[in-house]
Amino acid sequence: MANEEKKGDQKQQDRQIIGKASATERDPNSSEKFSFWLAAEQIVNPFDIVEAEQTGKTRTFGLVTNVKQITDAPSHLSNYISSDFGSTEAAPQTPRQGANIAEVNVLANYDPSGEYPMGIYMPVQSEAPVRFSNEEGIHVALGIDKMPEKNRIPAGLIRMSNGTRARVYLDSRYVLGPEGAHVNIAGISGLATKTSYAMFLIQSILQTVGAKDIAVILLNVKQNDLLVIDKPRKGMKPEEHEIWDELGVKPQPFENVRYLLPWGKDTQTTGLPNCFGEPPDQFQTYAYALEDVVGTRVAPGPGLGLLIRVPDPWDT
Repeated sequence: MANEEKKGDQKQQDRQIIGKASATERDPNSSEKFSFWLAAEQIVNPFDIVEAEQTGKTRTFGLVTNVKQITDAPSHLSNYISSDFGSTEAAPQTPRQGANIAEVNVLANYDPSGEYPMGIYMPVQSEAPVRFSNEEGIHVALGIDKMPEKNRIPAGLIRMSNGTRARVYLDSRYVLGPEGAHVNIAGISGLATKTSYAMFLIQSILQTVGAKDIAVILLNVKQNDLLVIDKPRKGMKPEEHEIWDELGVKPQPFENVRYLLPWGKDTQTTGLPNCFGEPPDQFQTYAYALEDVVGTRVAPGPGLGLLIRVPDPWDT
């Protein structure tokens, strides 16, 4: 344990200090967030994960949420006046002193020594050194270090502005059960990035957890995008292969795929389903009427059990 602490301390000291924590009367640090000023020329971006030295050998990890510049100018109007009343060619008559400030939301507090069994929830103290986290620190910040190896599902890579890369994992107990059994994927609509990530995550689950006990049902609303998942992807770049290799997952087609495509108005004569574009090589058609779902007054179905019969022709 002592040797591990020494190694951790050495790794921390070897990493460059990128700034120091800053607390002011109007903007204090708290147990939930802190701010730090950046060293000159230092680049930090939102979503970078950083760590600040805390009490003793403890550390506080946080996610950068915003980076802003402050100066000694009392207002934007004073800057405007200083540039000869808005001249874009004039040099400011009053040079401003300024600094870049990063705002951080606390993710975790880490005590490698176990000296504080109840944990450390003190605010990061002003002037505390701040560094970029390495992969080990990122895992601590996200709770991955406490996740059993057998439950880890590769979920992607974190790439920070200083070049640090860290593999991240999801806990299979919270993805497949018996815990939450849920994944929420957020993003901009219309770019298909959420769908692409969902397909990657499903492939990762099948390859790491095992496909024999898992059945995947996809409801396709993406035209024909999801009708070729049993085909190998063409044109993958070498750097894309490297990312998959780093995660320990193969970019391979899905196996044992069954396509169920809806019956259309012309299916009876053409044999083709109601499908956008060319249907896949192997498919089955399906169809159902309203009475298949809700039944009739004489023989109620599994659904609403309507009291009257509602006609539902096959070609509607």
